[in-house]
Parts: sequence; C-alpha cells; structure tokens
Amino acid sequence: MGREGRDEDLDDVAERIEMAGRVGFEVMTWNFTALRASEGYAAQEGAGRGGAHLRDFDHARIRALPPLADVGEHGMDEMWERLEYCLRQLVPVAEASGVKLAMHPNDPPVPEYRGVAQPLWNLDAMKRVVEIVDSPANCVFFDTGVTTEYGQDAVEAIRYFGAKERIGIVHFRNVRLEEPYYKYSETFIDEGDCDIAACMRAFAAVGYEGGIDPDHTPGIAGDGEETQLGWAYAVGQLRALRLAVY
Repeated sequence: MGREGRDEDLDDVAERIEMAGRVGFEVMTWNFTALRASEGYAAQEGAGRGGAHLRDFDHARIRALPPLADVGEHGMDEMWERLEYCLRQLVPVAEASGVKLAMHPNDPPVPEYRGVAQPLWNLDAMKRVVEIVDSPANCVFFDTGVTTEYGQDAVEAIRYFGAKERIGIVHFRNVRLEEPYYKYSETFIDEGDCDIAACMRAFAAVGYEGGIDPDHTPGIAGDGEETQLGWAYAVGQLRALRLAVY
C-alpha cells in the first residue's frame, strides 16, 4: 500500500528469502495486490458434469462496490511504482540465494476492484514483470486458467515465458470463458476453453521441469468442504498427462 514501514517489511521478506535458500527451497511464490477481487466469485452447486459443484466469477457483482475505508484507493501508476520497488529490492536477494521468485497474476484478472488497481491483470503486465529486472530469479507463477481468463492462448504464453526460462512454477487448471477477464466458470481440467494437453506438451517442449500443481478444482458430488475428491481427481488427471507427455 506504499505506507510507512515498507522498507522494514522488505528487509523481513529479504531475510526469509535468504533462509529459504539456505534450507534448499528453489522457488518462492508471491503475488502483489492491495485487495483481491474475491467477492466476484459464487458457488454453482451441482452445475457441473455429473452434478459437480463449480464456481464462477462475474465482474458485474463487484463493478459498483465502493472503496474500503481501511484500504482506500490506489491507482495503477502507484501500484506499479511499488511493485517495481519491490522487484528491484528483492530479486537480487533471491538470485544471490539461489531462489526463484514466481509472481502469480492478479486473479480474478480485473483492472480495478473497490478503487484498488490490479497491476498484474493481463498478459502484457506479466511480461512487464520479468522485463523490469532481467534475472533468472525473476519468474512467473504460470497459471493456465488465468491466462485463459484473459482470452489469451495459454500455449503461446508458455512458449514466450519458457523461451526466456522465466516459468518458476505452474498452476494447471481450466475455465469456460464467457467474457475475457470479466466472466467465466472454473471447470475440471479436461473441459473448458484451454487446450490443456497442448499446454502440457508446450511445457515439455520448452524444457520446463518444475512443479505443476492443480488449482481451483471443482468439488465432486458427495465431496466434503475441502473438496478432497475433486483434488484427487485433478491430481490424477495432471499426473497422467505429465507422464504421457514427458
């Protein structure tokens, strides 16, 4: 938020990055927002295949919501100034520590929420992140679902970041898109608008050997609150695809 004390906060984060490097962690994930647009989600009970429980996002639910008193309003230029400041302070620490910082895009990917700009809301923004500090420690947390939410071709995006060796870790999921950025439903890995098999082939083609994790999985009918059946199904699909391709 650009408030007093940010340098002390950054010193604390830098210390944790150094600690991670000392104990052998190769990747640390992070994100950058003053307020996440999570109010735009809604449960769609039984709406999926076989009665699965889905979740959708609709920007219309949050478009007119006012700023929050304890957060305030934050413009896009302000957010980028702060993000660039963080990158220039932290990426050299990560590089020296042998750690990759993997930046996740703002998700849901809308440009503003309650008066707070979301700097990492599109593909150009994610490309800008890795260009600000050109370092093998400055990577993206590549999300096939968010890239599809942009209305972009996830395979082409994988090739772009993979060619630069700037993929730190992966969220592997799918969505059915109604309006880029603003309206979509989260689906099982094997349905939706992202060609997920082509994505796995692209990861292999660019030589990516890092972690690939499921995310935002639907809940299978009869599942508990933690959707353990849904996660197991997603992990099985992901593992089978990776074994087939790699």
